[in-house]
Amino acid sequence: MMLPLEIPSDGWRAIEIVACIFHGSAIAITSFRLVYRLHTSRFWWEDVWAAIALVFEIICLFGAWGEGPTFYDNPRVYTTMFWLLPMAFTSVLWAARMSTIYPILRIADPRGALRRTVYAIISCFAVMWTALIVQKVFACVYHECNIGSDIAIADLVTDAVSDLMLVITPMYLLRDVRLTRHQRILVTSVFCASLLNTAVSIPTSILLLLDPISRATLIFGHVKPATSLVIANLLVIVSFVYRYLRSSRADLDQPAATRAVEFSTFIDLDQPTVDKHWSNAQTSPIAMSTMAPCQVHSTCQGTGKFSELSNDSSLY
Repeated sequence: MMLPLEIPSDGWRAIEIVACIFHGSAIAITSFRLVYRLHTSRFWWEDVWAAIALVFEIICLFGAWGEGPTFYDNPRVYTTMFWLLPMAFTSVLWAARMSTIYPILRIADPRGALRRTVYAIISCFAVMWTALIVQKVFACVYHECNIGSDIAIADLVTDAVSDLMLVITPMYLLRDVRLTRHQRILVTSVFCASLLNTAVSIPTSILLLLDPISRATLIFGHVKPATSLVIANLLVIVSFVYRYLRSSRADLDQPAATRAVEFSTFIDLDQPTVDKHWSNAQTSPIAMSTMAPCQVHSTCQGTGKFSELSNDSSLY
């Protein structure tokens, strides 16, 4: 049987209040995000990961009471929550990271080696997530869920590495995406907000090393997953606010092709020769009218080859 945590009742009250505020906010924001994405018919893989994180986030919220004095007289509930909370904290964190990195595949739309690099990063996230879960399962089996220094260090290292990946990867892949100055600042800021996870992870790991069973440690333990889930929702929320405050139909979290202005053409001036017939066809009213039904990206090649790339909205 798990022994009750030696924390005063007023300490538990503070933990429950903080958990209610942070987890409640994260749950409300994520719920709005999922409803909004379903309503706009743009529910994609990052929203699936956000939904998974939401399930574990609800467990974290109830865990603030489940491992507290409320259920000291019910050892079954208390032991169950003592096991579930370490797994739920970790799962919220990594499911939120999965939800953060998947939009890069749509916004930047990398090809070839760059796309494989993004999938490799996603695979690294899955491996680190699995390794941390296994580590905490062993801690619960053999050490009654006492989080030792090895787990605290592993959490800090994986948090720092993954958050750096979430900042560097989008900044590199988005360098060639056609965004306005304001859009680029907003999108970059959203991805850079992932560093807040590391900022919260550092004191959490220090507290786990110094005093793993204390009010401050448990408070930071609840703040950390809630913060990561809010950050995972930022791109959708900022896009929603940007869309309605600027009375724009564009979404920041959609691919660049869907935000292009209609009738826009592009002539590659770096080519040594340009076929005048194709160049005139691009700018003539007849050619423009034929391109009206869809958004077109037109290029003039040196050989006079004319290509059109239309957006396949069914993919998004």
